[in-house]
Amino acid sequence: MASNPLRRLIAATLFVAVALPLRAGASGPDIPAWALTRGPLEPAAPASPDEPAFPADPLSPIRARLADAEDLARSGRAPEALSIVQGALVSLSSLPPSRPGVASLRGQLEDLRDQCTRTGNESEVRQETARVPKLKPVEPVRNERVDGWIAFFTGRGREQFQLWLDRSGPYMDLLTRNLRAEGVPEELANLVFVESGFRMDAKSVARAVGPWQFIRGTAKLFGLQMTPYRDERRDPELATRAAARYLRRLYEMFDGSWPLVLAAYNSGEGTVQRAIRRQRTTDFWSLKLPRETREYVPQFLAAMEIASDPERFGFQMPANSPLRYDEVKITGPVDLRLISKLSGVELAELERLNPVLVRHRAPGDKEGTVLRVPHGAGDEVQALLETSYAPKPLTKTELKAATRAHRLDSRSSGRRSRSTHIVRRGETLSGIGKRYGTSTSRLAQLNGLSSTGMIRAGQRLRIR
Repeated sequence: MASNPLRRLIAATLFVAVALPLRAGASGPDIPAWALTRGPLEPAAPASPDEPAFPADPLSPIRARLADAEDLARSGRAPEALSIVQGALVSLSSLPPSRPGVASLRGQLEDLRDQCTRTGNESEVRQETARVPKLKPVEPVRNERVDGWIAFFTGRGREQFQLWLDRSGPYMDLLTRNLRAEGVPEELANLVFVESGFRMDAKSVARAVGPWQFIRGTAKLFGLQMTPYRDERRDPELATRAAARYLRRLYEMFDGSWPLVLAAYNSGEGTVQRAIRRQRTTDFWSLKLPRETREYVPQFLAAMEIASDPERFGFQMPANSPLRYDEVKITGPVDLRLISKLSGVELAELERLNPVLVRHRAPGDKEGTVLRVPHGAGDEVQALLETSYAPKPLTKTELKAATRAHRLDSRSSGRRSRSTHIVRRGETLSGIGKRYGTSTSRLAQLNGLSSTGMIRAGQRLRIR
């Protein structure tokens, strides 16, 4: 019996000697505890049934869907990727925006959504273009007259052309995409440099409006609508489609001669056709046309040459910032000032994104009015419109004033407006500018003069 206590003491001593190294190894830096009892990828089990498991991250499945969508987009399956992204955004909207990681994940999803949308649009454009006969490209030309305008744009007109380049950044992609959809060479987007300097609200003394400078008659002929509250000549997409159709018609009329097409776009097909009949030549560079038109074509060719590689001519590249926006729907009258006040979006930004609206206030459409707002602000603005937007109906005075202004503008634009002025003895650039409602610097630019340059009696000046 005396040996039993000794046997128990020896057994206890051996247990401690074996267990202590194992526990030390389990807690040391070289051998993790789970390596002694589990495989390397097996998660640890709770210490007891009462110990709760670590809660799952609700962002994890959304991140997984983002990864799946990215794989689909890379493999050219944009529609399927877009469907997954939209579902993921819906799931993400149920989480509080203040939660860490939500804002970043939302931004990634929205960027992929925009990428898939652009890819889808480009696919639609390719399909549409395949159905429309493609016109031949506009070939670059370099001669004395073109070089003269290049010298002007890179010299006295450098600051102005840089401004045009800067303005073109948000719109060039949209314009070229819509020209391609109509089968018209995308390099004709450069025509907007010399037409309007990429101002969507540009208006000439001849009442031509918008980036492509449509007069009312031509705009109606090619499907653009003008009301007291909307002017589709100012919409970059709609106006580009109309311009493309007009250019195609001129292309067919002048047997594919782009210089003659552009001359007719500037002065009208009748002017060019009469000059061809009288002078018996279809060579634009030999034709005697109005001075404005003779300069218009080389001016465009110079702009096209510079815009093809601005840095080669010492200009800064325009920012790569394609026009991006969200759309919201307004029920009832439109009041841009009230929307700006409620949403915090600058009024100038609302006007820039919605150039088709010619007034701050307008009656509502029966089916609602679609308004563009800054990219990323759509959900917030829509929620404000549905809860806090309560505009007053337009008064009879407002309605009458808009209708009267519209009719007056319609009558004025129907009259033939002079595009050139013959200088009389004693006249000055500033005096001529005041007469035609334009500035001295604009007159000087149009005619290749310095702002203090001398003009002579009998000289013909371009005024628009």
